[in-house]
Amino acid sequence: MSDLSGQYQACNGRGLLLRNLTIAAAFFCTLAVSAQEVTQDTSQDALGGTGAISGRVYDPAGAAYDSAVLRARRTDLGPDRQAEVKTFEAKASADGAFTLADLPPGVYRLTAFVRDAQMFAKPGITVEAGKASSIDVHLEDRYQLSTLGDNQLEMKAWDRAPVPSGPVPRTLDGRPDFSGVWAPTVSVNAGRNEMLPWARAAVQKMLEGQGKDTPTARCLPWGAGLDSESPFEVVQSPSVIVILTENTFPYRQIFLDGRAHPKDGDPTWMGHSIGHWDGDTLVIDSTGFNDKAWSPPAGYPHTEQLHVIERLRRIDLGHLEIEMTIDDPGTYKQPWSLKRASHLTVGEEIGEYVCAENNQDVSHMVGK
Repeated sequence: MSDLSGQYQACNGRGLLLRNLTIAAAFFCTLAVSAQEVTQDTSQDALGGTGAISGRVYDPAGAAYDSAVLRARRTDLGPDRQAEVKTFEAKASADGAFTLADLPPGVYRLTAFVRDAQMFAKPGITVEAGKASSIDVHLEDRYQLSTLGDNQLEMKAWDRAPVPSGPVPRTLDGRPDFSGVWAPTVSVNAGRNEMLPWARAAVQKMLEGQGKDTPTARCLPWGAGLDSESPFEVVQSPSVIVILTENTFPYRQIFLDGRAHPKDGDPTWMGHSIGHWDGDTLVIDSTGFNDKAWSPPAGYPHTEQLHVIERLRRIDLGHLEIEMTIDDPGTYKQPWSLKRASHLTVGEEIGEYVCAENNQDVSHMVGK
């Protein structure tokens, strides 16, 4: 790897610790929110019958932090009014400032993300019509496995790297060429799902256990979706596309030769993937999963009924758009979709990943 790799040198190579830090960050990292909340009057002309939550985001050293994503979701409506619940989202500016505006009066839960991986929710924020609740948010690392340089704030280095510009490269047959090393994907639209009771309970158990049952901590695959915090490389030919990942299971094969899924194939960790072209969009159809890995997004359970459709579109030379539709009637009430994105890296390579060698994660997983 280039100089980025110097940030991730715990365990054997960076992948193992980085992978589990991602999981820890996604579920168990917290943001310490300032205890001081000040309710400010604002003009009725500005807010009318709605209110707002505004403030500033700071990193652990106390400096203003940009690019954090803030979300507010109302929590005081009963089960019969959940259809009215909307998630409001805003991105912190260069000086860390954010405003979640046009919030109907009520009680909200404030959530913050860094690269869709570090999250903390502050409940009980009351929003009144014509007023703005001001909250200063202080990012604070509380990883189970935190190592200097191995955290989600440091991973912003991927986003600060220059992104090449230019037209979409194409293969000899005129198809978009997805070849290259791509940065870890980030969330564009997290989507919304309705889990069955057993799946909700499984997620809650994982939260309470602080990730001690993370598959990758035991050298087991994460799952097939492009929703990880690891870089990946696409190697493309007319009949097959191979995706290499700095991960416990380092590759996927997407067959483009017109074959169908096996009728009676054995369920596997990564499933069976076939692809076809819809114009300039690569459509990947994956089935045949066992129920041991996670489905997109990270930390969500699934059954052997899982069926994932990924639509990959290379917008230009440097940007990749990924839409995933998850259909698993054993886990969700209905199919649902999410969107992620990545950018092409310059001068990067996929590093070697040997999980079983010097695996030090298990002894650190201390949840219930």
